[in-house]
Amino acid sequence: MRTRSVTTPPVLAVLVLALTTGCVTTEIGGQAPADPTRQAETRRDVGIDHLSKGRTALAIRNLLESVEQNPEDYEAHLWLGEAYRRRGLTDLAEDHLLTAIELASRRHRPRINLAALYLQVGRYEESIVQSNVLIDDPTFAALWQALTNRGWAYFKMDQPSQARVSYEEALEFHPTYWPALLNLGILESSLGRRLEALERFQQVLLEHPSRNAQAEANFRIGEAFVSLGRRDRALTHFANAIEVSPYGRWGKQSQKYLKLLR
Repeated sequence: MRTRSVTTPPVLAVLVLALTTGCVTTEIGGQAPADPTRQAETRRDVGIDHLSKGRTALAIRNLLESVEQNPEDYEAHLWLGEAYRRRGLTDLAEDHLLTAIELASRRHRPRINLAALYLQVGRYEESIVQSNVLIDDPTFAALWQALTNRGWAYFKMDQPSQARVSYEEALEFHPTYWPALLNLGILESSLGRRLEALERFQQVLLEHPSRNAQAEANFRIGEAFVSLGRRDRALTHFANAIEVSPYGRWGKQSQKYLKLLR
């Protein structure tokens, strides 16, 4: 393992709303004036759909129109913040996520996204503050997400003991949550606990995570086997990483390793 190598913070699910269409008419058969709120909702839903399909620029355009038409819609601000986060526009992302928190009756989703944004830009202490708000909220059901975010922040702040506590607590609530398993494996590897790290990375693969996570787990398993002198096992996992994600970060790093080992 390369000490403190970067991994993506826990994945955030993108909510895709079903789009509703229709035409409202007056009693005499003419078309009624357009409802600005309904128009804003339609723009918002189109923007969310674009975001779910990776069309971030189109998502931003539609979500911007939505918040201009209805500035009080917390979901439009939430997903506009997420779209800006994906484009690396941190200040804009933060502004809209904070607005979503102010507008939402339950602030769980914008707050978990804000914690992830702070992780992404290295504002670890602020990420911990947001995660702790969720952890202390008795109405927040997905505690393992906030605990995993907090664990990664502690890890990046060189506080492995606190990171371990957060990861293990996350796994108490959700034993098969692969982001916590992956990050705990990275922690174990950074401390030289190769066998423990291997066990965690192998557990990640059993949960059928995203393709990028599969590639990363295979790459890290390969690294662990190299350090243990198991060249044959390492080659297998590097090849698996390449097969899953040939053009991604972990597939490319695995290709470099294979060149060195062969």
